[in-house]
Amino acid sequence: MSKSNRSGGECPQEDGRSEDRGGGGLTAAITDWDRLATRMIREMIGRFLRGPGEFLTFGQLAFRIPGADKQVLHLVADSRPDLFTVARNGRALKLHTNAVQKILRDGIEAAAAEPPPRLAATNGREARTRCGHFAQQELLADLQRCSLPAEALTRNCCWSEICRIRAMSQPPIDAESWREICARRGYLLARQNPRGF
Repeated sequence: MSKSNRSGGECPQEDGRSEDRGGGGLTAAITDWDRLATRMIREMIGRFLRGPGEFLTFGQLAFRIPGADKQVLHLVADSRPDLFTVARNGRALKLHTNAVQKILRDGIEAAAAEPPPRLAATNGREARTRCGHFAQQELLADLQRCSLPAEALTRNCCWSEICRIRAMSQPPIDAESWREICARRGYLLARQNPRGF
């Protein structure tokens, strides 16, 4: 049984859980993503500590971690450049040497904890993405309209955030719109680097 809340926010239930009544689905999804990412980071660190300095492909890592997906592992690795080095071809990764030393000194939990944000939000009411360039709500709205700004499509940190938001969006972004967004990103990147380097 849930208690009603006239303000439209979360309502605690008798069993201690909370029920969302104010459209906070994105917030809940972000929290779920953070839990998943933290669990994957712990698992990835555990696998790499068995062979420090060893490169593993995302496929090998997904095979060794129960319930893991290589695309999710790639997003997690991209979101934590302080811990993981991704190969130039984007298919393999390893644990940074400095990260290994930090883990051995402070433990896995300290390393798995989210690093301090790189850019602080200028407006306290506005939720910023991890990269700090665009608000999450703004990216979600642009993603649903299929009208993302060129800057968001060409920055790697913004693209990782877009992929993360797409994975959590309800209703899901349809495949045709996602193909258009990816094609536009490819065009913009090719225009930035016409010779491919």
